[in-house]
Amino acid sequence: MIRAFLLSILAFAAATFCAGASCGVYRSPPVATISGLNQGILSDPSVPLVIDFSKPIDFNTLQVKVIRFAPNPEGQLADETGDPTVSLDPLFSHDQIDGDLGGTGTLDPSGMHYAITPTARLPVGPKLAVLIEPGLTDAAHDDTGTTAVRKRLLFSYSFTCSGKGSKVLTSGNYFFLLNVEEPVGTQVKVFANLDVNAETGKFVGQYTFAQRLTDPNRCSPSCENGNVCKTLPGPPACVVPSERAGTTSEWPDFFPNDTPPLGYSFTVNGCAEDEADGTATFASEPANMVVQQPAVQINGLVLIASFVKDASGTLNGSGSVTGDNIVLGNGSLGPGHGTALAQSIPNDVPPGIPPAPAPVAGDD
Repeated sequence: MIRAFLLSILAFAAATFCAGASCGVYRSPPVATISGLNQGILSDPSVPLVIDFSKPIDFNTLQVKVIRFAPNPEGQLADETGDPTVSLDPLFSHDQIDGDLGGTGTLDPSGMHYAITPTARLPVGPKLAVLIEPGLTDAAHDDTGTTAVRKRLLFSYSFTCSGKGSKVLTSGNYFFLLNVEEPVGTQVKVFANLDVNAETGKFVGQYTFAQRLTDPNRCSPSCENGNVCKTLPGPPACVVPSERAGTTSEWPDFFPNDTPPLGYSFTVNGCAEDEADGTATFASEPANMVVQQPAVQINGLVLIASFVKDASGTLNGSGSVTGDNIVLGNGSLGPGHGTALAQSIPNDVPPGIPPAPAPVAGDD
């Protein structure tokens, strides 16, 4: 009886408080999405980039940036590391202090669609991101209706070669990291041997599973319990064989394995084209990657990336990966997408990378 009496008092107090103070009802802050995005890809860089909001926004609280998406191995962007000597260098930005930089942004009368027209066309090939900074609220200023953390909206543009060729992307061996984000988070590591026609830009490549070197004695003391030795980025450490690579520079810790059931290899065709800024845009045609163990398929796998040569002569690439259908075992998970990193590696190491098939007649 005492418990019932206390509960009745609490209920009465809550009702009295709500009547006098008008109890607030939580409403979520505006949710931002990129209009027209299909598996992380936009089709036309010549039209404005449009951000859709789930409800009208207070324009005075909007802070937005468009950047090349280049996080460090810990997933941090340049201005998230605590290092004051580096910055994001946005392609476009808007805030209430500096206004629009790198283009113009316009919010439509509904307050739900923000169109960005960059001064220079956004790059095709590399992975890009729209950053919505904390503090965005809706027009009604609903209770707790403010974004509390930076939101990242990733995207890139589709690409079709014109046939003008590429002198930047050259034939040879490469190491690719494909970080699949949807529908499941996983990393695909492959060595690739590319045969590139410099005049047309067309290429054919053989992509082969990059497996961690399994010798446990590379570490001291030796690794135990099925772990293998990881030497890069250092110091050496024992890890599970499935440990993700943080950067493409870790390629010496891997070897090519094209022998089923663990190993696999598949052929990819595509094209590359040099851009005015000294980069090369790389686009592959849809290919199928089939792994026997574990049973995984990525059907309709497509890579789009931008490559640039650094001071040492190494080609470094970043971009996006998409797949029409991801299959685990006998179950279809639907389409997928993620980010891609790549770099050229010496042609004589590691040994055993299968060569690219001969180009189809008329393509060389």
